[in-house]
Amino acid sequence: MRISLFSALLILWGNLLHPLIGATALLPGGSWAFVVAGAALVAVSLVAARALGLDASRLGVRRAGAVRAVVIGLLAGGAIALLDVALIRLAPAILGAPIVYTPLLQVTPEDLALHVTLFLPLGAVIPEEIAFRGTLLGALLRSGDVRRAVAGSALTFALWHATVAIATVFNTQLPEVLIIPAIAGALVVVFVGGVVMATLRLVTGALSTSIAAHWAFNAVILVGLWSAQPRVAYLTT
Repeated sequence: MRISLFSALLILWGNLLHPLIGATALLPGGSWAFVVAGAALVAVSLVAARALGLDASRLGVRRAGAVRAVVIGLLAGGAIALLDVALIRLAPAILGAPIVYTPLLQVTPEDLALHVTLFLPLGAVIPEEIAFRGTLLGALLRSGDVRRAVAGSALTFALWHATVAIATVFNTQLPEVLIIPAIAGALVVVFVGGVVMATLRLVTGALSTSIAAHWAFNAVILVGLWSAQPRVAYLTT
């Protein structure tokens, strides 16, 4: 019952973030308001972990092998993101036009660097990993069914991103007929990402692995999308 309540809280929290503070950032998680919200999520997740009887080991917090865990996460997240970037580069040949993510047209190299190094980890990655691959996955694993635990945490993670997925798709220049399939596809991608990060966390036993993978994936995708934007549009903003 407590796990279900925590899952419901996460879904509600994630879908309220964009309507409430999304206007404070050009990119998801990219403002001090998101950093504050992230700190609050970490606090709530740790309180929930205590209520669910989870210790540091069940949360995946460990020092042994930390460097190895981070390297594995960076390599895995970066490699998957590079494949996605390659597909983005193929968009003009497939769709007849590049995929343009409108907010990135207003982002300078300095803005992007600040987002990737500060706002992305503090406003999104670390809080989400503590909540989903730390507390939620740790609690679900106590049932003994690893597959259900991974799937449950990944599904909650996907539903958390519902409003973000919708907003992101509407901020692209996709043809109208592709909007609904793109939103559905985005949620499937997030679910698969949740499965991958939960698996990485389980393989290494360290939450730092999924944190590193999550950060690397998002950072590489953002840089890849930014570099693929029409340069004339960027230079005139």
